[in-house]
Amino acid sequence: MTLTAELSHSEPIDLMLATECQYGELACGPNFLLDFKLFSHTSRPKSVAGVYKLLKSIYSETPLPEPHLTDLLNTIDRDETSEYWSAKEAVTELPAEGFGEWLMGCCLGEEYYESESAEENPYSAHQANLTQTIEAIQPLLYPSDEPLKLYTLTDTDNENTPYGVYVAIGKTHTLLVVSHWIL
Repeated sequence: MTLTAELSHSEPIDLMLATECQYGELACGPNFLLDFKLFSHTSRPKSVAGVYKLLKSIYSETPLPEPHLTDLLNTIDRDETSEYWSAKEAVTELPAEGFGEWLMGCCLGEEYYESESAEENPYSAHQANLTQTIEAIQPLLYPSDEPLKLYTLTDTDNENTPYGVYVAIGKTHTLLVVSHWIL
């Protein structure tokens, strides 16, 4: 599978991640977006094992900063071979009409965005950027009515799992979303 990063969307994505990480670290617990990557592809993985392989190749080429990279890769390795949880059972389809709501669920909740000033609402600007990002990438992920194949690669219902790793694969694009919560 050949991947090409979609750099035209990098500025709003960088801003979205910076905001999520800033307020997510301050909230010290609830999930927030840690990583978000969009790629065009020439072929799609045919199995869950292929998606894990793809994920590891992405992080060997464009790693996260420490301390997250090592912990994330350890979590991925653990859940890939877990006898208690199976990513094969967590593969779902994500239709276009549910995409925005699903992505918002990977983000930090509005109640965690606090401001020093009553006039300032940091969530409003973040919400606008997130909405703009969703509107920009949704046509790439859904060029037709075909739903995405959504792979959940970590056991997100395990209280000892600090990362939710999702790979959404459409006809022409792949989206990697990593949600993080502080244990």
